[in-house]
Amino acid sequence: MKNAEADELIRRAARSLRSVAPSLPTLETLQREIADGDLAMERGYFLPDEDERVRQAFAKYLGLRAALHQTIAELEPLIRGEAAGALTSERQTAAFSVAFASAAVLVRAATFLVDSFAGKKTAWRKLDEAEPRFGIPRKQFTRIYRSLTSPYNVWRIHDACHFAKERAGELARLADDPEMAPVLHILERNRESVDALTRASFARNQLKYRLHSLLRRQRSGFDQVMFALMEVSGRVVSEITNPFHEKRVTSAVIAKVGELLQPGDVIVTRHDDAMSNLFLPGFWPHGALYIGSLQERDALGVRVDDERRAASGDDVRVLEAKKDGVLFRTLEETLRVDSFVVIRPRLGREALAEALSRALTHAGKLYDFEFDFSRADRLVCTELIYRAYHGAQELRFSLRERAGRVCLSAEDLLDYAVEGQGFEVIAIYGVLGKSWVPAPGATQLLAASYRANR
Repeated sequence: MKNAEADELIRRAARSLRSVAPSLPTLETLQREIADGDLAMERGYFLPDEDERVRQAFAKYLGLRAALHQTIAELEPLIRGEAAGALTSERQTAAFSVAFASAAVLVRAATFLVDSFAGKKTAWRKLDEAEPRFGIPRKQFTRIYRSLTSPYNVWRIHDACHFAKERAGELARLADDPEMAPVLHILERNRESVDALTRASFARNQLKYRLHSLLRRQRSGFDQVMFALMEVSGRVVSEITNPFHEKRVTSAVIAKVGELLQPGDVIVTRHDDAMSNLFLPGFWPHGALYIGSLQERDALGVRVDDERRAASGDDVRVLEAKKDGVLFRTLEETLRVDSFVVIRPRLGREALAEALSRALTHAGKLYDFEFDFSRADRLVCTELIYRAYHGAQELRFSLRERAGRVCLSAEDLLDYAVEGQGFEVIAIYGVLGKSWVPAPGATQLLAASYRANR
């Protein structure tokens, strides 16, 4: 891996961590749900409104947890393996700092959740129930509890703590980097939970260290510590993704759709196996805004400030909000998926240019894991499209409650296109045994792909 590619991956991982960390549960944000658990414990069951609040809060936490596990997994090639050998020690340390800070945040949040609900059998049973609306399988709370009480996992985290002390000088120098300074701040705020976990485990499990010592002698340096972090998070990743799965959208398909796309098109995508599908409503969970080439945007009259114009070079075709924020991306990155739909707004050139100009002002913002459509400083994927197009000519969107969130989901957007309200379906790929289907047949196929399961 080239150093420039590594720098970009680390930067995006750091942004993901900055987006996730403030949204994880705290005493303040879970105060009502904890009270619900107390009341349910007294009576022996949850009332319907209590049930809904507790399960929605748990679903949100699991989505955040999955995002951090995925961030750690994405950093693995930068720290161990053949590709990491070409990177400088400083870059490896930067990657480790994001992975370790992510692990520390995970430990703090899991510890808080277990402390809040593990002593309440009624709440424990509730959180262990499957919830099809959010795609949550059974026994999730039990898995979290076991992850914190596993001596083997704790010793792995201990390795990371020890490694951080050895690299203290390199870690301190990262504070001069504006992208990395917030990572170190997050690590410092959550380090106490990690230290407390290891101290408590050592007191209970001293004898089990002998086995651990034999295993760790086979590894050293970055490889050893990344093994520690990946073993803790990798089990979760392997349960909900297939590492051997090849995406169905090929380079040939991307080239074909690239000839069809126009600035302003909305690309709605699906991964068959991705963690990003978890706890998001619907078969089609994600949307991105195609902005075209720099030449196309200029010809259309799209306005953009100098900083964002420089960031959106000619290889950029998409503006997309993912866990690392609202960023300019290549079409190849956006379409690294299994299925996609293209829908097009029915707008004149001036209205379209105004909408895209408005959308570009959001580039650089962090992702909103709260799914709060009332705030504009952080955006979720469909909120970017909502804020770009709402009010453009006759386009108006109605926010709806989906999985406990008042929002505009990707499938809400598709409803507008299927019904011919402000959008039209251009093409669909990779659903119901079909490959490439253009309009008009795409509309019927699209409706069949998700409406039957509502």
